[in-house]
Formats: sequence, C-alpha cells, structure tokens
Amino acid sequence: MISENIHDPLIESLNEASMEIVPILKSLGNEYRFQILLQLLKGTKSFGNIVKNTNREKTAISNHLSHLINTNLIKKGDYGIYRISGDGIEFMKAIDSAFQQSPTRQLKKFNELQSRKISKLFLNRFSQYSP
Repeated sequence: MISENIHDPLIESLNEASMEIVPILKSLGNEYRFQILLQLLKGTKSFGNIVKNTNREKTAISNHLSHLINTNLIKKGDYGIYRISGDGIEFMKAIDSAFQQSPTRQLKKFNELQSRKISKLFLNRFSQYSP
C-alpha cells in the first residue's frame, strides 16, 4: 500500500523549480540586498541614493544590484534609476506573510498579549490603593 504524503505536491513543485528558487533565496537571504529591496518598496532610487542609504561601498552596492537584477527582483531604468519588480514585490509580500502567519510568530504574539493583559490587571489592581 502506497501512502501519499500530503506534502508530495509541494515537494514536487519546489523540486522542479529549485534551480530558479535557490538564486532568489540567496538574494533575499543577504542582509544588504534585503535592505535595498526594502528601500525600493518605498519607491524608485538612484544608485547614489542606494549607496547613501545602505552605507556600503559603491562596488559592493553595484554587485548587490547586479545580483538583484539577475534574479529579476529589481529593474534598472534610465539614468541609473532602480525600482523593485513585480516579482520583487510578490516575494517580499510572501516573506512578510509567511513570517507573520508562522506558528512560532503567532505563539509569540499570543504570549505578548497575555503578558500585557496580566500586567494591565496587575496595575489596575494596585492603582486602586494609590492616593
């Protein structure tokens, strides 16, 4: 009897696309490239503006921008103006969604809310006795 794993379709899809996915993950996994993408989510930026806001050397930023262009996460327009691509926006949304909805993050949020509730009850209880 063959038992199908409920994750088999996911495994198959990711396996087929792994050669395309891994370079994107490498781009997103770099702190400076991630910061560049965050900057570009705010709007288009010039090379000089990106260098200034990232506080890195021009050659390093140039390499990071090339990597992001090669993985189709950003586009380079005329006059050295960069913008985030549709793919870049979708990957950033997916990362945020996965992070916010992860069971670990949800548990952390729940625990923080519980802690605040207990703190508020504690403060309310003792504020009755304040002059």
